[in-house]
Amino acid sequence: MTTPKYSSSKRTAVSRSEGIAAILRDEILRGQYRAGERLPSERDLTTRFATSRGAVREALKKLEQLGIASIHPGGARVVPVDHCTLDVLGPLLDLNDVPDIKLVDEVLHVLGVLMDTAARAALDKATDEDLEYADEIIAEMLSSDSTGARMHDATRKLGEFFVDVADHLVLRLIVNGLRTTFVARLRELGIRPKLSHESHRNVAMELRAALANRDAIAIGRAMRDLNRIFRNNARDALLSARTGNTRTTV
Repeated sequence: MTTPKYSSSKRTAVSRSEGIAAILRDEILRGQYRAGERLPSERDLTTRFATSRGAVREALKKLEQLGIASIHPGGARVVPVDHCTLDVLGPLLDLNDVPDIKLVDEVLHVLGVLMDTAARAALDKATDEDLEYADEIIAEMLSSDSTGARMHDATRKLGEFFVDVADHLVLRLIVNGLRTTFVARLRELGIRPKLSHESHRNVAMELRAALANRDAIAIGRAMRDLNRIFRNNARDALLSARTGNTRTTV
């Protein structure tokens, strides 16, 4: 019989440390501890959480790995959020039932810049066959019977096309990371920006012309227009969810 890699007591300790780390992480992100401030001692945390010092140490290590705390001989201190890694984005979005509107807008802004870069790079590398496939996707965006969900799906497919053809590993990894931590969370909450068929159609026509002419300036302008639409509609969707009117806007 194969021996388990971890005993039940080990799994319990890991689970306990993760829970402690999550509580301390959220307290830090909510401002309960200021940047540079020392966190409670291991002894105090052991008492607070009624657990072992080992579980507390593991929890503090997890905070350090996240980049939100630094461990020194005198104890752990809080690191400013803007010094942390991208891994802190997910917890920041999860702090409230409805994600912070400014934070969401910033994420969409960055995604827009990345997709603009991907579109320009793809334009340089795309074959005629690639452009034919892109035109098929744009045709879905232009379809008169497209619902909000179909427009979302077609726009997502076009973005994936640009990233694939750009063939830029670092760009792909960053986009994947943002989508995993951001888009998935909004979907879980039932929040999807409502797309105006007319405005979306206008951008799709810009994209079609830019791709056909291999016009990098035009495709950059179209991608910025598309990003502006999503940011405005996402803001409206979040405001609607915050006031309790609805969370699903498509």
